[in-house]
Amino acid sequence: MKVGTRITAVTSALVASTLAVYASLDLRDRAQERKERLENDMRAQAAALRSSIELQGVAPALLQADELSQALSQASTDTQVVVLPAAATRLPGRDESLQRLRALVQARPLYVSAEEDDRLVYVLPLRTPSRTAPDGYQVAGAVEVSRSLEPLSEAWRDDLLRTLPLLAVVVALVVIAVMLFTRSLVTRPIAKLLAGIDDVARGDLSRVLLSEREDEIGELAARFNEMTYSLRESRAETERQNADKMKLEEQLFQTEKLATIGQLAAEIAHEVGTPLNVIVGRSRAMAKKAGDPEAVSKNADIVAEQATRITRIIQRLLDTARSKVGVPEVGPVDLNQIAATTMDFLEGKLAAARVARTLTRADSLPPVKGDSDQLQQVLLNLLLNAIDAMPRGGQVRVETSLVTRRRPGLEVAPEQPVVVVEVADTGVGVPPDQREKIFQPFYTTKQGRGGTGLGLSVSHSIIKEHDGWIELEEAPGGVGSVFRVCLPAALETG
Repeated sequence: MKVGTRITAVTSALVASTLAVYASLDLRDRAQERKERLENDMRAQAAALRSSIELQGVAPALLQADELSQALSQASTDTQVVVLPAAATRLPGRDESLQRLRALVQARPLYVSAEEDDRLVYVLPLRTPSRTAPDGYQVAGAVEVSRSLEPLSEAWRDDLLRTLPLLAVVVALVVIAVMLFTRSLVTRPIAKLLAGIDDVARGDLSRVLLSEREDEIGELAARFNEMTYSLRESRAETERQNADKMKLEEQLFQTEKLATIGQLAAEIAHEVGTPLNVIVGRSRAMAKKAGDPEAVSKNADIVAEQATRITRIIQRLLDTARSKVGVPEVGPVDLNQIAATTMDFLEGKLAAARVARTLTRADSLPPVKGDSDQLQQVLLNLLLNAIDAMPRGGQVRVETSLVTRRRPGLEVAPEQPVVVVEVADTGVGVPPDQREKIFQPFYTTKQGRGGTGLGLSVSHSIIKEHDGWIELEEAPGGVGSVFRVCLPAALETG
């Protein structure tokens, strides 16, 4: 139920209750006033009858009490008069008239009144002088006047029938007035406030409510305007912070990439030295055996083969170092192909570090949606960390798989297909107290060994942007670490 409806209902109920109480009290007062007038009329009539009887003589009246009672009653259609002699008190019975007569004779009150059988009764004693009586008279009988209360009931019903329509009209007018009042002062301002809140919920923070009154609702409008202003400022600040964060993450990504390229360049320079030495040696051999066509041809083939090898090594470096211009390309990425390419790219470094490699690729692995260059950077960082964790050699294993699981922290969410790339090594591992820190920027476990502390942080940011997550756990047997990159599978839907 709306607030305006509640206010109208409560106010109308209070007004109706107040009017009903007032009307009932007014009806009661009118009925009491009519009853008092009736009693006064009966008292005056009884007094007049008693005076008339006493003046004409009580004894003759009592001798003809029945005839007198009948005659007096016929004189008025709504009044019944009964004359009773005092001797009737000796008659047996509990008739109300006899009881009142006995009370007059014995207790000697000034009058007796009663209400019985919807009739009002008033009794006065008929007195005769007496020298022996203490008050100078004796009760010789009584004159009883009674009237029906039905006219009073009919008058009360008439008043009620006249009051109810008037009461209904007044209540209807009050309901209409309260309804108009609440609609103007409560319902419409609240509706405007709710409309403003709905606009804010839809993201429109430009809504401003005019404070039309200086009351609680006007204060609500002012507070609403202050809230939307604060939200606009907060949104602008959040957008600025997000822009700065994205710029910083891009800088960190490029910094880590350049650091990785620099590290690889040093390794590749060493790797290129071997084929260059071969080329130099074969060139000198060709110069010495210039007259031997067969030797020249053989040495030329060897020189060409080594030059091709150098070209392939340099091309790998360029492919990794090349930055995309503009928005990163987002499309289906085959992680099996990324894993194989990255392992081939690090073949020379793995061999130099005496690290054996194992690549296990799942059949029919679905693609993931993302940027291939960034995902290759993630796998490259994980493999380089694995090589650094095995300074005396060891074994690194890369395995891809498709699993169905829930995202961590969302236990009630439905399971979804996830492509997993697992990188496991037999190195020194990560201590448990450092596992929560290794994804923080500039935190490194390679103290004094050239670590930038950006590789895992950048990798974590890249995977998070791809709606995935990275897990770290201790390798089976307690030797080495296992990193799992989990990304939602881009399955085709019919």
